[in-house]
Amino acid sequence: MPAYNEKELKEILINAVPGEADLSGSVMRRLYAGQQIKERFFMKYKIGVLVITGLLLTASSGFAAVHYQTLNNKDGEVTYQVKPATEFPAVQQEEIERLDYSRDLAGQLLQEGTAAIFYVVPHNPGGVTDTRSKPVTYTDLPTLQARLSGQSVFLTDALPDGYSFHSASVYYKPVNLLSPPSPTEAAATADKLRVMAEQSGQDYAMVPVKLSDQLLNMTASYRQGEQEITVSISKSAGPATTYVDESVDFTAEKLVVHGVEMIYTQYKGGNSLTWSAGIPGGQELLYYQMDEMSGQYFSKEEMIRLAEPFLK
Repeated sequence: MPAYNEKELKEILINAVPGEADLSGSVMRRLYAGQQIKERFFMKYKIGVLVITGLLLTASSGFAAVHYQTLNNKDGEVTYQVKPATEFPAVQQEEIERLDYSRDLAGQLLQEGTAAIFYVVPHNPGGVTDTRSKPVTYTDLPTLQARLSGQSVFLTDALPDGYSFHSASVYYKPVNLLSPPSPTEAAATADKLRVMAEQSGQDYAMVPVKLSDQLLNMTASYRQGEQEITVSISKSAGPATTYVDESVDFTAEKLVVHGVEMIYTQYKGGNSLTWSAGIPGGQELLYYQMDEMSGQYFSKEEMIRLAEPFLK
């Protein structure tokens, strides 16, 4: 297996976002290139797509201290839950291979802040398409805040203890995912791209699609010298589930801070804090996860203090 330090492994997993990551993909290939799988990881399954969302968790030789937690809103409704990996729905290998290839193509062909619908010939017996995009990088916070105006996404220019906003990588939702085509329209697009692939002599075809201003997922970096904290924010149409391997040695404690339920997780790679927030006037949810990226292993109290600006 390739030698990655903890910070690199965290970045690999954190940068995998909803709609852009699944069980195949460069994330899994980079992490599991060796013959034996020694690492375990958090997984989120949402709307038929496997998404790697958490941090690398290294299994210990002892029994895992697994604590499955659930987050609820003020009405007692579940917004986020953790389950054992044994309950994760099966994914067909053919689908994994197709998703893997379309992602690789997007990585090679798309420019920053663009999106496209891909049709790949290999591993695609159903003749379906995949929508792929690349994120936009921001170093100016006011510009990003203006782009996300009206979406209830909170960002701050600084965190306690001297951490300042450094940059953010943001995925926006492609317009065809905002207003999904009918089955007939989707089939027509797939058939058109299949013909284009045949005529070009290539095993894929793609057609550009515009990005909306609606957030899909983002990761903001806050730095103090060499120390870094990231805040990942994703938007979901409803409750989300994370699956964790039972052999992972970690502990998770449920907290209530200013009326907001949170999960504080401790593991070998570092500590994190997760919470959710509803969007006024709708059913969508925002998920926040704060991670310390520099091996500082902040205590529960320290993590809460760092998250305070997001909870006001």
